[in-house]
Amino acid sequence: MSQPYTVRVHPRARHVRLRLDPRAGLVVTVPPRFDQRRIPGLLAERRDWIEKVSRRHAALRADCVPALLGARPQRVDLAAMAQSWTLDYRVADDARPRLRETGQRLHLTVPDTADDDLVARLLRRWLSAKARVFLGQQLDELARRHGFHYSALGIRHQRSRWGSCSAAGRISLNAKLMFCPIELVRYVLIHELVHTEHLDHSAAFWARVAELDPDYDAARHRLNRIWQQLPDWA
Repeated sequence: MSQPYTVRVHPRARHVRLRLDPRAGLVVTVPPRFDQRRIPGLLAERRDWIEKVSRRHAALRADCVPALLGARPQRVDLAAMAQSWTLDYRVADDARPRLRETGQRLHLTVPDTADDDLVARLLRRWLSAKARVFLGQQLDELARRHGFHYSALGIRHQRSRWGSCSAAGRISLNAKLMFCPIELVRYVLIHELVHTEHLDHSAAFWARVAELDPDYDAARHRLNRIWQQLPDWA
């Protein structure tokens, strides 16, 4: 099979897992001692599945607004806040990379040698700051309303999950949640808050989630679709 792929060795993996990401491409996660020479044969066996998922991802990306995609977008839409920002780019020979927000505009100044990774880092840093304030407020509100207690909040840019909760009650949320409608954001926050009571995904866990968000199953499917449509820089 000629399709390129990335191998990730996970210390807790017990089986080979395939994941198709719209930006990272085909990712093969393997256990530490797995013989990686077997991977091409396994991919050949899963060729039909890989091609099917690739077509579905391509169709989802085709529905996206071009101005929001690419390494240097023209606009950023944060559905969680129901707000949009227009981007202005300025290139200067001796410029110090920076991003400045005025109203609903983002002004990015970068040196003429800047690559797309630098632009992405500036945008992700801005996104993280927005997420820390907005998601933190939403999490506190839900925790107070439903009687949950968590120890700390972290904002990250996870590659494959919207959030997580540790045994110590530390909740980590993906800054990419800011691209989701507020009802989906609240589902993820409820999901992680329930983990402070049930760390696993037991029947009791899902019963508690359903009590607080009866539409949680539909939310999970919508989140999968949104993940495939995230901007490239995010």
